[in-house]
Amino acid sequence: MKFLHAADLHLDRSFEGLTTVPEYFEKQLMTANQTMLQNIVDVAVNNNVDFVLLAGDTFHQNRPTLKTQRFFFQEMARLDEAGIPVFMNFGNHDFYQAERYWFTFPNNIQLFSDEQVETKQLMTKAGEQVAITSFSYQHPTIETAMAESFPYKGAADFHIGMYHGGQMPYAPFQLSELLTKGYDYWALGHIHVPQVLSESPFIIYPGTPQGHTQKETNLSGVTLVESNGSQLLRQTVPVEVIRWEKRILSLKGVRQPREVFPLIRKLEAAMPTILQLEFCDVEGLGEELSYQIASGELLEAVQDEVADNIFLWQLAVADLPQERPYLAVDEALVEQLLTTYREPEIFNELLSELNLNPQLHQMMNQSFRETIVATVKEKMEQRYQFRRDADVD
Repeated sequence: MKFLHAADLHLDRSFEGLTTVPEYFEKQLMTANQTMLQNIVDVAVNNNVDFVLLAGDTFHQNRPTLKTQRFFFQEMARLDEAGIPVFMNFGNHDFYQAERYWFTFPNNIQLFSDEQVETKQLMTKAGEQVAITSFSYQHPTIETAMAESFPYKGAADFHIGMYHGGQMPYAPFQLSELLTKGYDYWALGHIHVPQVLSESPFIIYPGTPQGHTQKETNLSGVTLVESNGSQLLRQTVPVEVIRWEKRILSLKGVRQPREVFPLIRKLEAAMPTILQLEFCDVEGLGEELSYQIASGELLEAVQDEVADNIFLWQLAVADLPQERPYLAVDEALVEQLLTTYREPEIFNELLSELNLNPQLHQMMNQSFRETIVATVKEKMEQRYQFRRDADVD
């Protein structure tokens, strides 16, 4: 048995936070999602997999554009031509409403379209019996612990659970619940950062295969799984088309601003890259570097110096200032703000991505909040000067 596990493609999603994109790079952004999907199909076909699992949020919204729908079904038809079935469920972003799909799903796609757990059967080319159990979202949230409805492993040679979610209000589960089912593999979706929750059996979030924000770095791509007897082996295969990256560039020994340009010209990237660049060891340039970064002039100037496959979207200074900056507010106001952030709803919203992780979610209790807020207060007091009674604005 060999299969490919992918999740959170978000095919309609744009690249967020980018402005003044060079024309030559914008063309690559426009086609990145389509190329990423083509790469996934290529991996499946070239590895002659028995089936593909798409574990939710294939689309970024529950009304995919007609252009995206057409392209998706064309690529699924490629898998059909290769004799590769696809098992697909829908997540909280692309929750299923049948009337919003204008094209017929190819015959090789097995849909989990209801908010009811069901099991589908498959016989591999080698004669192995595989059971795949899953459900789909029909609404933006599911507060039910869906894992409770998953059956225990039966007579199949391999039983796979496909599950999109992790914590309230997105089909919450406890890791222990999944382990009790006796499945051979859990194909998870919803968390964009690659995570392996368990090695035996494998319980895996492959992460989003194409980053769309600066937070989505160090991606694994898709997970390719193959059986060796009763044992499953896995490998990750990168399929991203554009990479988000952060680098630090030392300016040690640089004394003249013009010496920065040759260093910028040496930057290289193996693939199209959205680059955030931080300068360190900047003592030789004094305030001039900070001024040109703050004005935006340096970013505009050095964009013409980098290679064509690099979009330099942000510049910053990595070194912290030696003197504490002055904040023209009373320190009491900071305490009031921190008190606000102690409220569970506000705190959880700020750390929403961490809170999505079912393992971290259990840790984010009142004690955790108090520790974080106390740490922030300490850092604020260490790094900033506050207005005193004798100060004037």
